[in-house]
Amino acid sequence: MKVPVSWLDKHVKINDLDIKFLEERLIMSGSNTEGIKDYAEGISKVVIGHVLEQIKHPDADTLFVLQIDVGEEVVQIVTGADNVSVGDYVPVALVGAWLYGGVKIKRGKLRGLISNGMLCSLDELGFERSVIPKAFDNGIYILQGEYTPGDNFYDVVNLGDKVIEFEITPNRPDCLSIEGMAREAKATFNRERIAVNDSNEFEIGRVKDFIDVEILSPEICPRYAGFVIQDVNIEPSPQWMQIHLMLAGVRPINNIVDVTNYVMLEMGQPIHPFDLDLVDENKIFVRRADEGEKMKTLDSVERTFTNDDLLIASAKKAIGIAGVMGGENTEITDNTKNIFVEVANFNKTALRLTSKRIGLRTEASSRYEKGVDPNTVGKAINRLLELYRSMNVGVIVEGVLDIYPEVKKSIEVPITVKEVKRILGIDLTTDEIKDLLTKLEFSVVSQDDQSLLFTIPTFRLDIEKEIDLVEEVARMYGYDNIPVTLPSTTLFGELNYHQKIEKRIRDMLVASELYEISTYSFVSPTAINKINREDDSKINQFVKLINPLGEEYSVMRTTLLPNMLEVMARNYNNGNVNMSTFELGNTFIPKSLPITELPIEKKSLCMGAYGEKADFFIIKGLVELIMKQIGITDYSFVKSNDVKSYHPGRTAEIFIGADHVGIIGEIHPKVAENYSIDGKVVTAELDFEMLVEFSNLESRYSPVPKYPSIQRDIAILVKENVTNQEIVDIILANGGNNLVSVKLFDVYRGIQILAGHKSVAYNLIFRSDKKTLTDEEVQKPYDKIIRVLENELDASRR
Repeated sequence: MKVPVSWLDKHVKINDLDIKFLEERLIMSGSNTEGIKDYAEGISKVVIGHVLEQIKHPDADTLFVLQIDVGEEVVQIVTGADNVSVGDYVPVALVGAWLYGGVKIKRGKLRGLISNGMLCSLDELGFERSVIPKAFDNGIYILQGEYTPGDNFYDVVNLGDKVIEFEITPNRPDCLSIEGMAREAKATFNRERIAVNDSNEFEIGRVKDFIDVEILSPEICPRYAGFVIQDVNIEPSPQWMQIHLMLAGVRPINNIVDVTNYVMLEMGQPIHPFDLDLVDENKIFVRRADEGEKMKTLDSVERTFTNDDLLIASAKKAIGIAGVMGGENTEITDNTKNIFVEVANFNKTALRLTSKRIGLRTEASSRYEKGVDPNTVGKAINRLLELYRSMNVGVIVEGVLDIYPEVKKSIEVPITVKEVKRILGIDLTTDEIKDLLTKLEFSVVSQDDQSLLFTIPTFRLDIEKEIDLVEEVARMYGYDNIPVTLPSTTLFGELNYHQKIEKRIRDMLVASELYEISTYSFVSPTAINKINREDDSKINQFVKLINPLGEEYSVMRTTLLPNMLEVMARNYNNGNVNMSTFELGNTFIPKSLPITELPIEKKSLCMGAYGEKADFFIIKGLVELIMKQIGITDYSFVKSNDVKSYHPGRTAEIFIGADHVGIIGEIHPKVAENYSIDGKVVTAELDFEMLVEFSNLESRYSPVPKYPSIQRDIAILVKENVTNQEIVDIILANGGNNLVSVKLFDVYRGIQILAGHKSVAYNLIFRSDKKTLTDEEVQKPYDKIIRVLENELDASRR
């Protein structure tokens, strides 16, 4: 929100304040800024010039030679501008002047004739092309009225104003106006605000003879009002109004449109004028669009609507998108004779969805979608009528049409001394709280020693409960004045069990050189198709968002795998040749469809790698480290070919006991291709909640073994389809009570090995806590293991 200081000063006197002090105090009271622009900064020796004579350059068809009175002398200036005439008052940069952008003006010669200075256009005075009136788009700025030649340009023309750009948060739509910022300045500096006519009572008068309005969708149009002007004079608006609009970032068009934009910026109420003669049967309907209905908007784009869109329509056609943009078919032109000025209020949610769906956002829609007080309509109408009458734009028909069936009432909100003390840590009396909040135009209903009850103005849409008032107390007291204090408690928080598990896993994975990522919980439903799991009912049932940011963020994720692959694809395509990463995030599983209650929110762990560490056994080792870190021992890996995201034969499901807790494997080449990743990608998905459930962080002391161990190796030849887990299970089941460790230490495939087979070697450790084992006590279970392996797996000893 760009606020020219001179315009703000018309509502609350602050021109005597230093601009930096003004900005700093407003920031400390909660109105953050994005900077100040001083349009006169760096510009010097620009004066008012009066054009006395204009002749064609004798040696150039496109140049003119002007004699200009600049006060103490008449100077000759050669220019190519063709919009200057004798008698015009213009800004003149004298020899030695500095203009916007560090341009210095020197005496020059154009086609043999001396030019003592330069006439200035608005862009040479620091204005962007987008805000310059079309009349001056490619020419010199011509002043309205008469001036004294030689006067300093910025002393008599307000173009050199300072403009503060405020960063208005979405919860403060009342500040999206000059009046709103004047209220903030009044409260911050304890100044009187110049009152505006906020009457909401209007007589219908004769306007009913010229226009009729019917609201067919009252749920999204709480108030619709307007008035009629006959025999309008379409001409440029006054110079002071054009300057205010340009400084605020809006391009002046003509007197009719400029007044509507001026009042919108001043009061925060969007307004739209229609050419009344183009409204069929002089009747307006506020209705929802017919499915597939079309209309060409003022930007000359034909738009197609759905039943959810709110339109302004005549008896035969749509003439505007409510609160967004008018239709080209009722546009104000130089031929317009009669107009209807619409001042209305629309439901912010419905309007935002329409604006988003059709991809059209305007100054009006940006205000409506944040919320506009319906009672602002009355103030805006009063201001419009005041300005139109002062400018003599035409004959204003007596009366105002105003459909406002349910008048918005003020609410009452309490606040207590105790709550202010608890939240802010400052001791304030009710009188002190009253002084702070009444500055914001809140009025006291009742008061005692410990509490107050306030009436909240309807323009403060953000105030609903006591904590909102406490926040207002804080910013009016001054955030910089609130002392720094420690919490009034002797208790200090610590991690709960769930958080301890989470921290252990995070720390271990980071120490293992994995990067942690964090991705959006909102995803596209097509993500499941990309990982080839569209038939998987476990993850293909989504919680859909009512108001999504777009199709790509329209559902809540049920798995972390698509997010993981998206991040890896982005890194891969940006030239990162190796990546190992993990995410610990929530997934959202609906209890039933359609949604009738909150979904199950489960935390999941996903790890992934491509490049050097894209190896099944490296990721498997990380899973085993996780299990060890959190005290899980009864886990196993079972070969799987059922999950289509993964390469068949290179995938295993992870179990704790009989409970399935995850999957690990190499991503299927077609899935990797969907994400434009060449080469091998290995990932693991784990149910974090189940890891917590089966974890055991208790540490038990075990003394150093008193008796020595005996180690034996087994090397066997088995078929390729025999898994490591099958072999280990047999060894553990037949190794007896003294078998304490089994480790795979070699897998060999080569020309010496029978085709379709592999050689695997295991290290076995035997130990007793009670005595030193004999060779016979070890050999017996060892032989049994060999026999069972031969019988059950058709293994042969090497």
